[in-house]
Formats: sequence, C-alpha cells, structure tokens
Amino acid sequence: EGRRALAASLRAAADAVDGDAASPSSEPAPPPRDAVDGSDAGPPAPASRAARGFDVREYPSAHVALRVMYAGWDYHGFAQQGSDASGVRTVEGALFAALRRTKLIAPDATPEDVAYTRCGRTDAGVSALGQIVSLRLRSKRRGPTKEERREESFRTDGGDETSGTETDAANASSSEDAKNAKRAFEADAKVAFDDRTLPSDTRRAARAGFVKAPDLYFVDNAEDELDYCALLNRALPEDVRVTGWGYVHENFSARFDCEYRAYKYFFCTNAGDKEDGSGLDLCAMRDAARRFEGTHDFRNLCKMDARNVHNYVRTVHRCTVVDADDTEDWDRGGAERGLNGAVGFSAVGSQAGKCRSSGSPPRLCYVLVEGSAFLWHQVRCMAAVLFLVGLRRETPDVVDALLDPRRFQNGKPQYEMAPDAPLVLWRCGFARDALRLTASPAARAHMQVHAAQHAAAHLKRAAVWAELWASLRTEKKKRREAEPGENDFAASGSSVAGEVVDAACALSAPGRAAGVGAAKAAHVPLERRPTEMTYEERRARIEEKEGKR
Repeated sequence: EGRRALAASLRAAADAVDGDAASPSSEPAPPPRDAVDGSDAGPPAPASRAARGFDVREYPSAHVALRVMYAGWDYHGFAQQGSDASGVRTVEGALFAALRRTKLIAPDATPEDVAYTRCGRTDAGVSALGQIVSLRLRSKRRGPTKEERREESFRTDGGDETSGTETDAANASSSEDAKNAKRAFEADAKVAFDDRTLPSDTRRAARAGFVKAPDLYFVDNAEDELDYCALLNRALPEDVRVTGWGYVHENFSARFDCEYRAYKYFFCTNAGDKEDGSGLDLCAMRDAARRFEGTHDFRNLCKMDARNVHNYVRTVHRCTVVDADDTEDWDRGGAERGLNGAVGFSAVGSQAGKCRSSGSPPRLCYVLVEGSAFLWHQVRCMAAVLFLVGLRRETPDVVDALLDPRRFQNGKPQYEMAPDAPLVLWRCGFARDALRLTASPAARAHMQVHAAQHAAAHLKRAAVWAELWASLRTEKKKRREAEPGENDFAASGSSVAGEVVDAACALSAPGRAAGVGAAKAAHVPLERRPTEMTYEERRARIEEKEGKR
C-alpha cells in the first residue's frame, strides 16, 4: 500500500513539472544587463571557422599556370562546352571538380570568375603531356609590400641613390600619362589578337610587349607557396595529373601566348622499305612529312568549320617521322628506348638501321608535328595521308596536291582520318620569361611512381598480346618440320610473323579492313575520289539557314 502511494505521488510531481515546462511564461524575459545600464554591448563574438565555413574569397590569390597530363581515351575531349551537365566526361570537368574539392577556387566559381584560359582543345580520345591552363588560385602568400616592390624595382632597373620622396614625385608626375598610354596600347592589342580572321602569327605579334614576365617577387619565393601539384593530384582521377605550375603575369593567356604546339602520333611498323609492298615505307613517309613544313592552306587536311573558322592558312615548323632505331631523335623527343625493349618490341641496344626480317617484332615510331596553331583534326588528317604514303597507295607528291586548293577546286577529297587514341599533345611552348614551371620534389617523386605503375600495368597487358603474336608465326617450313600431333604453339617461332605485323600496322591506317593485296587493289587515288563541300558552299548554306530565321 505504501509503495502505491509513493508511485502516485511521484507521477503527480512529474506531471506538474511537465506542465510548467510546456506552458510559456507570461512574464517577459529580463533585458540584458548592458541594455539596462546603457553601456555599449560591442560587436558580436566572431563565429568559428567551422561554423561559418571555408570561404576561398577571404584568402589571397595568384595568377598561376598549370601543366596538365591526361590519358584522354576515356574522355569526351578536354574542354567542357557545357557537356558535363549531361553526364559526358571531360578532362576540364575533372580538373575543375578537383579545384573545387581542394578549395583552390570557390565552389560556385565559373571559368570567367577565375580568368581561366587553356592552350589547346584536344578532341575525344586524344591525350596530352603538356597541356597548359592558367587561372587565379587560392594562395597562402601575400603580395609584396610597397617597400619590397621598391627594392625589387631598384634591383632590376638599376636605380640610383635618389631618395624615396624624389622617386615617388617623379613617378607621380608621369603615372597618369603612363596609364593612358597603357590603356590605349592594351585596347589596340586586344582588338588585334582577338580578331580570328587574322593569322595566328599576326595575332601573336600583336601581343608582343603586352604580356610581361610574372612578378619576380613571387617567382623568387615560389617554394613558400601551396604545393599545387600534390594538392590537385590527390583529388584528380588516376588518368589526369598536374605535372608543373608557375606564376604568370596578369595578362598571360595560355592560348594566345603559346609560341608553338607539338603533337606526336604513335604507330608500330615492321621492317618497311620492302620491294614486295609489305610494311610501311618510312623513307617515303619522311619525304611526304617534309612537304607539310612551311606556311600552307590546310583546308584539305582538316575538318572544316566554316561557321567559326574563315582562315585555313597555318604554319608547320617541323614534321618528321621518328623511328625507334633513331636513338638520338627518340631520346631528344622525350621517350626513353627502354619502352621499346619491352614485350617484344625492338630490343634495346639494336644497331640503328640494322636489317630486320619480315618476321621481326614491330617497333614503335611516331609522327612529330610542330606548329604555331592547328585546325580541327588537322594532325589526324596529316597522319592519315602519311599512312597512305607509307603503304604505297599514294606517292609523296599527294601532299603537294592537297596543299594546293587549285588542285581540288571542287572541295576536299573524302578520306578517313587516323584514329584518335595514338595522338598526344606533347608540348606547348612559351617564352622563357613568360612561363617557368616547377614541382616540389615530393610531388615529382609521387608522379614518377604513379607513371611507373601505370606503364607497367599497360606493358603487362601488352605482353599477353605479344605472346599471341609470337605464337601465330606461320613459317611453312617450321610447320612441316613439326612432329605429327604437335600443336601450332610448338611449331611457331619466337617472333611475330611478318604478315601479321603488316596487317596490324595496316589496320591502324584508313580503309585497311581487308588483306594487303585486296586493300591495295581497291584503293582509289585521292585525286579521283568524291569531294566534300567547299568553304564557299558551306558559308552559303549557313547564311541561307540564318536568313530563314
């Protein structure tokens, strides 16, 4: 009986407490003490960084250039072009996602907000080792003070011992004239280098003197900056890496300040130079490649964009075919010959120019094209024509014909351009005082390990196909000598059959779906092929469509 009474009293007390908490008090809350006595309350206490979030805009920024490497096989090109919204992968989309993830730019920053420029716009499937972009990034370093700038100016300009007051007075007297002259010069230069109807060399010359070297204060103290390579590489996909960075001037443009762009198109070949028509004739390919050099009209060697491009004259500084046996050219080109000694490719230490049998393993080569600027698909069209010459379907003279619009007055002949996967944007060249790239030792070591891992993975996969090639050697004499019942693997030789190598090389060239003899017999010379619409016909169609709107 006593327990029940105690439980009842506890429930009553709990109900009373709950009732008091639920019913709001009718009395107003007492005012704060500062408001009662009239004293100043002062500013509110600042919120913690975690409470207000990380705001990139509160930190200093610097104009930085990045060198980007990417394997573009799984990307729909480099530039975004608004395609990321539809789920299409681009390298630029992955780069900006990493920039936002590392808080180097604001989460809602657009390319225009960070003064973003790119050197080249590679197509879907094309890779790059030397793509350059520039933009404003968060920096942990402040800018130079007035005193530091004065010391830097005295050191670089050879100033005398005049006092700071005299120097300031002299600068103030001419500052307005200098500003007006600079505005006029920049306006004229901008009009010139933004005019797409002018040749690229003319537009680049208009920028001479407009873009200066980056601030030496930042360059000399770059080691105190954020490790941009290490930060971004931790956030980027496995097939995209930032391999270098450097401060650039505020007026720097990765596109217009580029002096040259160099592409490599990789391919494999057998011995070549054979009278029986097998293999790729590298000598003929080199002859044809030299004819591309110089300033020419490349409208027959590109995919024409008549809506946006009206000038098809471009300058090619160098075009050549580099063989794995050309040790000096290959090493100078940036690729070590150790790759060619792996998985059945040409052995390291082989003598240059050594005769190779028809069953020798294939060796890696590439077409090197260097120029100031390129048209849409220009390098792939040039490589396609070189393959036709190497397969002896066309003579080197076909290059001269394609570069002469008068020879193809009815338009560009129809032909298939070379595949995209072997093409690499290898280098983008800038003036030494406009761009100097660096990378920390830690970031460089990590990139070396990363590259070695991926190269080893691809070479191991290639080794499987190299073993298959070796097992398919079809020398009739060895087959006849094989014991009855012995399988073809035991009867095959240790190297790839020449016929198989020739077919593999031919498949990378346009229209090489059938055998060597059949494909050559079915070939139609370029000068006798149907043609595409001319530039004038395309423009007339565009203007007709726009007039109907």
